[in-house]
Amino acid sequence: MFGLQLRQVREDAGLTGRAVADRTGWPHSKVSKLERGQQTATRSDVDAWVAATGAGSDDAERLQVALQQARMEYTEWRQRLSTGTRARQLQRREAEAEATLIRVFEPGVLPGLLQTADYARAVFQGLVSTYQIADDVEDGVRARLSRQELLHQPGRRYHFVLAETALYCRMAEPVVMHAQLDRLLTVARQPNVDLAVVPFGARWPVGPLNGFWLFDRDYALVETLGAELTLREPAEIVVYERIFDAFSRLAVRGTAAADLILGATRRYAG
Repeated sequence: MFGLQLRQVREDAGLTGRAVADRTGWPHSKVSKLERGQQTATRSDVDAWVAATGAGSDDAERLQVALQQARMEYTEWRQRLSTGTRARQLQRREAEAEATLIRVFEPGVLPGLLQTADYARAVFQGLVSTYQIADDVEDGVRARLSRQELLHQPGRRYHFVLAETALYCRMAEPVVMHAQLDRLLTVARQPNVDLAVVPFGARWPVGPLNGFWLFDRDYALVETLGAELTLREPAEIVVYERIFDAFSRLAVRGTAAADLILGATRRYAG
């Protein structure tokens, strides 16, 4: 853990956390958060830490390399889901609770924050089968639905951009898909939710290869079939913000988006 390395450098210098805070001009709470991993360090933070502790060039280089590694986390899904689906949902709830602006792009599967219990159950059953993980589907479903309580908390904003293909990617039986699309229409009416759909025939500036989530401007989660990437480098986050904005400009909202959702709903009417 990168924070432990910062702490080791501080302790090797014989300094308290408050002494480092005084020397850098930071609040003492920032030193504590950096060491506990509750706040992500920047390169300038590391430079300031090195100067405050009088660390040598070897320590300074080691910290910068470790920082770069810490700011991109690659976790295979089998590892991420090794204890089942519930634990992962609780981790996501914690991450979402810390953010005030969440931006989501999904080209195929509807986001967990918008899923019905039956749709989530079908998704988790697929994960259990594909990745050969512990079968705790019902616990995972309950944990996923608990995340949705945050949608109703004041001071939070959500911006979902869905490719129209996600409305037609059948992850469950038609009756489940029908109810799931009805759920989208309900959530779209919330004042703190911007739900937009990129229609068929839109001219994509880059290929919509995979889904990704942006948590404030702190980090991006990029989901591939094999793994989940956590990107914290500001330059990388800016790229994903630029792509999200481009996709968002392609999308329609309000009545136009509702018409696309209703069109897909009719396909599942039985």
